[in-house]
Amino acid sequence: MNKPSILWVDDEIDLLTPHIMFLEQKGFVVHRCNSGADAITFCATQAPDLILLDENMPGLSGLETLTALKKANPFSAVIMVTNNQDDYLINNALGAQVSDFLLKPVLPNQVYISIVKVLDQRRLMKEKRVDVFIQENLHLHNRIELANSHKDFYSLYKDLVIWQLKIDSIEDPTVLDLLHSLFQTANKAFSYFVGNHYESWLKGENSPVMSHHLLNQKIIPATINQKTIVIVLDNLRLDHWLTIKPVFMEHFTVKKEELYMSLLPTVTQYARNAIFAGMTPLEIKNKFSTLWIPDHLEGLKNEEEAFFFEAYCNKNKLALKTSYQKINSETQALKLLKNFNQILKNDLSFIVCNFIDQLSHANTSNSIVKSMIPNERAFRKATLNWIDNSAINSLIGFIAKNNIQLIITTDHGSILAKKPSILKGNHDHTDNLRYKHGHRITAVKKESLTFNFPENIGLPKNSLASQYIFAKEAYFFTYPNAYHKFASHFQNTYQHGGVSMEEMMVPFIVLQPKK
Repeated sequence: MNKPSILWVDDEIDLLTPHIMFLEQKGFVVHRCNSGADAITFCATQAPDLILLDENMPGLSGLETLTALKKANPFSAVIMVTNNQDDYLINNALGAQVSDFLLKPVLPNQVYISIVKVLDQRRLMKEKRVDVFIQENLHLHNRIELANSHKDFYSLYKDLVIWQLKIDSIEDPTVLDLLHSLFQTANKAFSYFVGNHYESWLKGENSPVMSHHLLNQKIIPATINQKTIVIVLDNLRLDHWLTIKPVFMEHFTVKKEELYMSLLPTVTQYARNAIFAGMTPLEIKNKFSTLWIPDHLEGLKNEEEAFFFEAYCNKNKLALKTSYQKINSETQALKLLKNFNQILKNDLSFIVCNFIDQLSHANTSNSIVKSMIPNERAFRKATLNWIDNSAINSLIGFIAKNNIQLIITTDHGSILAKKPSILKGNHDHTDNLRYKHGHRITAVKKESLTFNFPENIGLPKNSLASQYIFAKEAYFFTYPNAYHKFASHFQNTYQHGGVSMEEMMVPFIVLQPKK
């Protein structure tokens, strides 16, 4: 069994060496930091079981450090060591999830007893959480079997993600296997459901809000009589949103927290263009034929979003002053902050940010990044670390300070691809691993969803014989002639383009600034 790990943060840490040696003799691994800044750096890469935190330190105070540490490691217990018995301090620290207090001067045995008490309480809480989840497992399986509408799947997916976050810190293989099995079963049912209903959705029959509906049905109605900024975080999943939500809650309250359905293929070229044009990809190609770049041709395929949105406003006679910004780097984010006063003049501003998408692609192409985010929990943590330390965090504060409504949404999500699926046919179609567009393609039926008439699902085609084939669940397409090399390289990478809950059911959040 691994020894419990403790981080002790105190500006006089060297004077506490006898206390630390005592704890090490009791079987704990103790790490030392002599400032809040060092502790934050430490917790960016490691998650101690418990943190002993001095309240009165130069530089970052104990409470300031606490706030940052709980964002990085929400499941680490914290004991605050203080010589301040002020009720205000205690109430604020308890609100930030402090498990216990110790008043200075502290004795080694006193520290030991507090640590054992807190860790034992957390062990009992974990065990209770596991018991509740195991009891809930059968109920969730029943809900999967009974789901027969997009609202049923929305509700089911939300609950599965919440359980995913609840058991993030539980290193119990049985529990993790149960949860993984639930996601697999739910995605199988969801893929079947999409296959049976997707064409009718594109005809407007019992359709959920989809990418090309987002402006008409969600964004424009939300902006009536209120200045609004929409941040489109490319590749934002529901679990990512719930992980970074505390960063936004410092400045905002939630007005709406919903899901909508991304169009197929769940990739930027199709889904995000559809958002800004308020049209299906087929309608975009028919109306702006010179601006639509087919899959098989080289070239940037999302360079006309600002134009599409301007055309949408003109068509709908919207008397709004608008702007569009795209952020691909921290330098661009800092430039946006510098020119923020220009954004204040607009009624509706869009900011497209590509970091999460870049991270998921780097997981495929960069072995170091792949080792840093080997699983869903690490991906969530990396997303939180980014937004907590990037210029976007300052931007969020500026938006709230100027009493502007903020909408957070995305164009699609992604899934951790695990299972290769053999694809046969010509190689003249897209390189995407989760969907193929071309002709004479044969895929394994139970692992894929095929549409032989793209016009029925609002998609353009490259030739008279074009097909669209989408990978279901956690499959990704491979060709037989390089199967083993291809499968090994792309297994356990984050991909999008296909049919899964994680890719298609994505967040739409409306936030109001705190007064």
